[in-house]
Amino acid sequence: MKTTSFFRKTIFFVLFTILGQFAFAQSNDKVPSTPEEKRAAFLTPKYYTNWLGASFLTIATIEKEFDVVPAQIVGLTFFYDFGDCFVGMESNLKGVVVQMTLRLFADQATDFIQEAIDYGYKYVAKGKDVNVRSNGGKLLPDIYSTSVKRYRKITNHGSVYMEVANSKKYANEYDIAIYRAK
Repeated sequence: MKTTSFFRKTIFFVLFTILGQFAFAQSNDKVPSTPEEKRAAFLTPKYYTNWLGASFLTIATIEKEFDVVPAQIVGLTFFYDFGDCFVGMESNLKGVVVQMTLRLFADQATDFIQEAIDYGYKYVAKGKDVNVRSNGGKLLPDIYSTSVKRYRKITNHGSVYMEVANSKKYANEYDIAIYRAK
């Protein structure tokens, strides 16, 4: 009887140890802690898909958490230097970031788009004379009359769109706009 009890305790100990390791490995998703890590993480589909349009993602939060100051402000669009690229954050009147715009070179853009596709963004449309969305409603002359590819990720909180346009003004450069549908 003692052997059976010892055997059971050993089996349960090994089983709980193995299960504990799996649980720890799954919950040990590295959370960005430095401003540099937070900026890099925000440029991944996991973060921008879930955070754009969220009431807690405001211009003030971007500046505090990412330790950035605007390089330029045009209307409700704040442009920040994230190190590897400049990012435009368009906000509504409450300061909530509702759209992110990037200008990337071909190799970076290709990687950025592929990462979004791997995350679940699906190609939904291609248009001619389509413009990357702007809060100001103005045409952006360097992407007007270009073809724009639109990708969509359906989430529990609405669809998130990513529009990709080639810049006519600068060779091998892409303009990318990401926003949550209203």
